[in-house]
Amino acid sequence: MGSRHPWEITLREFVEKVRHYYGIEISPSIFDSILSYRRRDGRVYILPPLEWDEILEPTILRDLCIIFMLPPEDFGLDPEEED
Repeated sequence: MGSRHPWEITLREFVEKVRHYYGIEISPSIFDSILSYRRRDGRVYILPPLEWDEILEPTILRDLCIIFMLPPEDFGLDPEEED
């Protein structure tokens, strides 16, 4: 298996990293259906159902960072970039 970019992680890896480094427990069941989240600034983030072992698209990873208030650079993403 070849090496991956830092942002190329699966949902399983994301949940584990968030638990390990941030102490946030995320129930995997929330990813079984469409996830909608509205921020205080009025922006709405809608995520499709996600596969546990599929590599997340950078836009999905960025949205997860926003939803859980995590720094995108900790997941190999540009902190200033808008997808």
